[in-house]
Amino acid sequence: MKKQTRLFAAACLALGLLLPPGAGAADGNGPMPQMLIEVPSPLGFEETLAKLEENAKALGWKVPGKWKVNFQANLKHVTGIDIGPNQVIKMCAPTPAAQLLVKDEYKKLTAMMPCTLAVYVKSDGKTYVSMMNLELMGQMYGGDVAEMARELAPQMEAMIKLD
Repeated sequence: MKKQTRLFAAACLALGLLLPPGAGAADGNGPMPQMLIEVPSPLGFEETLAKLEENAKALGWKVPGKWKVNFQANLKHVTGIDIGPNQVIKMCAPTPAAQLLVKDEYKKLTAMMPCTLAVYVKSDGKTYVSMMNLELMGQMYGGDVAEMARELAPQMEAMIKLD
């Protein structure tokens, strides 16, 4: 078990999952890409949620109401701890998702679908948005996943343009 934990930690370090933003790359040639992208929102919490959904729908993505999760309410109900405003929006670009998931070698990617954006307020009082770095995921997998990421990453980046 200890060996598995060490291997997992090494893999996470290699992928930049355990490093703080801006930590140096292993080769020393600049910052290591991060698996998660975080951007401050110029809008308030509720306005940010509404704008993200509006942007996603304008790009043809599906954002079903049942794919919205209020982490603040859920965690407070279960633990009694208030983490502050924190909500997740899951969205899908149905055609690219189906084109990948029809192939057996990509079915495991279902664990990372639909795409998730998190909106939360930090202790500085500002609202932030975070999402998976789809471009980095495409680079990690290559092939059809890289092609899908090249198509969808710019759309996800457009979604988080909130000003």
